[in-house]
Amino acid sequence: MREPILKAVAMPPRVFWAPMIPAVANFAVQAPIMFMWIAAGQNPIFFIGTILIVHVIIIIYSVREPHLSNMMKAAGPLSTPSKNVYPSRGNKLAP
Repeated sequence: MREPILKAVAMPPRVFWAPMIPAVANFAVQAPIMFMWIAAGQNPIFFIGTILIVHVIIIIYSVREPHLSNMMKAAGPLSTPSKNVYPSRGNKLAP
């Protein structure tokens, strides 16, 4: 009963050896730019190379930090620092 839960935590999802969320984000950023490049009449082979290079960089970084997707999820949508209720130095989570 515990095996699927432990496996899901220990082995985060991957796409060609890279964590799922950074790999999808890489493609989601570069694909629209590539299609605009194609619409301008240019050769898209440059973007295929950049997608592969960035994917290899994500793989290298994920060897050191295998839970990179979970770190990105935990950072939140904007990851802004907290606002102080009263003016003071530094960020305080409670007044």
